[in-house]
Amino acid sequence: MPTVNLDLQLKFLNELETALADALGRYSGESDEKLAELTYMQKEVQRAKRVISERLETEEKPRRQYRETDYQEVAYS
Repeated sequence: MPTVNLDLQLKFLNELETALADALGRYSGESDEKLAELTYMQKEVQRAKRVISERLETEEKPRRQYRETDYQEVAYS
């Protein structure tokens, strides 16, 4: 399974969010349809950033490995 660089993805999403904010400011006089599309894209980027941040938090926590004998002691005690 390929390794995904979550930090790189988060960096890309931050840059994309900045670009969308700039576009919203630049095209503020455009049609409501275009502004709605840019706003939707911005919300999706924020959602993706939230998902990536959650994954980063769960992957950074060390996972304890239990030996099979530890489980046997608990089961038979």
